[in-house]
Amino acid sequence: MDIEKIRKWMEITNEYRQSDFWSSVLNQQPPKEFFARTFDMDVPKHDIYQNDTTICILVELPGIQVNNLLFNLISKSRISIKTTAVPPISNELAIKQGRYYGDINFEIDLPEPTEAHLLTVQYQDGLLYISYPRQIESIKVNI
Repeated sequence: MDIEKIRKWMEITNEYRQSDFWSSVLNQQPPKEFFARTFDMDVPKHDIYQNDTTICILVELPGIQVNNLLFNLISKSRISIKTTAVPPISNELAIKQGRYYGDINFEIDLPEPTEAHLLTVQYQDGLLYISYPRQIESIKVNI
């Protein structure tokens, strides 16, 4: 593009429009949060569901080896998950990579506390299913 032609075009458009439209557009700073984002796996996409008896968490972890998952229950209200995403084909052959490969370490806050022996964990079709029973106690009220 020819800079002089662009300047001339901007001058012509400014003659018909009495505001500093182009100056305000071109002098704006790009949104910092958009350009500051990096491609990382801080916390994979996950959903949390609950009904009267059970809490279920679904975590997206495509391409993970089941034997490469490590779980820890932290203070009964947070679960820690560690794994590694390994590319199925050598990185040397990649033309474009849009998926994350490498160590994945994250924690998910549980909506209600639980015990480690109550957790049920399954991995199928790229989804990690974590469920546990809700610990609801009835309160007897004497009136």
